[in-house]
Amino acid sequence: QIPSDISEWTLSTYFTFSQHDKKIINRHRRDYNRLGFAMQLSVLRYLGWTLSDIEHIPNEVLEFVARQIGASTEDWRLYAQREATRYEHVEEIRKEYGLPNFTTT
Repeated sequence: QIPSDISEWTLSTYFTFSQHDKKIINRHRRDYNRLGFAMQLSVLRYLGWTLSDIEHIPNEVLEFVARQIGASTEDWRLYAQREATRYEHVEEIRKEYGLPNFTTT
């Protein structure tokens, strides 16, 4: 899980986006999909697993990510209303960043 008292170092290391990251994030048209995609990318970097394994995202983390991409934390509740969206975003990240297939073993 992501701790509520996450450090500034952790935020800046795992939740800050490069220009390349932002270019990929901005391929998504709606703010809630951009925020969800950005969170997927950050959580994979930080914890090594997808958002489907995370029960709670601290508001400080959402604010930090949303601010970088020009989204609102309110957009978070709209993300992945279609369940397949999460999986599509993970697959896109995997391909874009050259990550291996994810398995459940």
